[in-house]
Amino acid sequence: MDSLIIQLGADGLAAWRAGGQTRRGTLAEAAVAARARRVTLLVPGESVLLARVRIPSRSRGEIERALPYALEDWLLQPPETQHFAWTRGDGDIAAAVVSATLLQGWIDACAAAGIDPEAIVPDVLALPWQAGQWTLLLSGERALLRTGPLDGFACARALLPDLLAAAWQRCAEGARPQGVQVLRGDGELPPLPAELPLHESASGADALALLQSPDPALNLRGGRHAARRTRGSGPWRWLGAAAALALVTALAYSGTRYVILGREQALLQQGVDTLFHRVLPQQTRIVDARAQLAEALLGAQRKAGGGGGLGLLAQAALPLTAIPGARVQRLDYANGQLQLALTLPRRADYDVLRTQLAGQGLRVQLRLPPARPAGASALLRVSGTTAP
Repeated sequence: MDSLIIQLGADGLAAWRAGGQTRRGTLAEAAVAARARRVTLLVPGESVLLARVRIPSRSRGEIERALPYALEDWLLQPPETQHFAWTRGDGDIAAAVVSATLLQGWIDACAAAGIDPEAIVPDVLALPWQAGQWTLLLSGERALLRTGPLDGFACARALLPDLLAAAWQRCAEGARPQGVQVLRGDGELPPLPAELPLHESASGADALALLQSPDPALNLRGGRHAARRTRGSGPWRWLGAAAALALVTALAYSGTRYVILGREQALLQQGVDTLFHRVLPQQTRIVDARAQLAEALLGAQRKAGGGGGLGLLAQAALPLTAIPGARVQRLDYANGQLQLALTLPRRADYDVLRTQLAGQGLRVQLRLPPARPAGASALLRVSGTTAP
């Protein structure tokens, strides 16, 4: 997708380049050229403070909390009224600070014109720059000076000599640039300190044509002022939206099923606990309800003198409770023989059950279910050694 740079002036009018020519007008007029393009909005550098501070932390959250206080002495307004954009520099934090109200005003003005800029950057950072050199642009009554990859300032042209000299004096001698490249759009060069190594070029050139696409590292369009939508093109945007919708639907369905199954499990467990305490009121601790009930049945049978359906049921219940997923559909007792219709999860479980019952001295007859249909019951007959 093509990109477009729109420079917004302090008077609210805009300038942009289309077809190799610079055009000026309202944001609504610029919106025509902005259709189907990624827009970078350049805002007046006079309204944005570019600064560097040292914050001894690598945590993003800690940096965001500390940054307003670290820059408080630089600000004319309370920190809570300002918007902060930042990125990590060479051992420090490079920050851009602007009034939150002013920033929102720029965004609202663009939205009213039908423009949704992906990046909002101070126009100073659109000046060309290279290591070891400062870049100065003179345009009308304005002066823009870029002193580093994310550093510089804008001011009234009349204030440039004093501010430029102060910036030169603040710069450590070993870090001073080898030269100051002057891009003079119009007017005469003001008197500048004699010690500055000036290199003048591009006299009389269109100021906007001298600007470049800025580094978005200090994009003011962030936080609560971030773009409300992500631009896309072609079918990929719709495929992405469909995939996101499908994912949300699947997660919602899974979450709903999880809640329902959780409630069903809680109700079943509540029923088991209630039945357990009714049958065995003397037992206060439930470890394995099925195993404890089977042991109680076996104990009751032994106290009664053995034999009968109760004893056979107790003996058969013990190995059944050790098989997860075992289900008994029906049981009958007649003539000393206990008959159960049951299903086990795996066919190998039937052999395990037969072996365990036989190991208790019981006679076992087991008719396995057919492999198909699924869920068919096996028929188990258990009798004592004295049964007919």
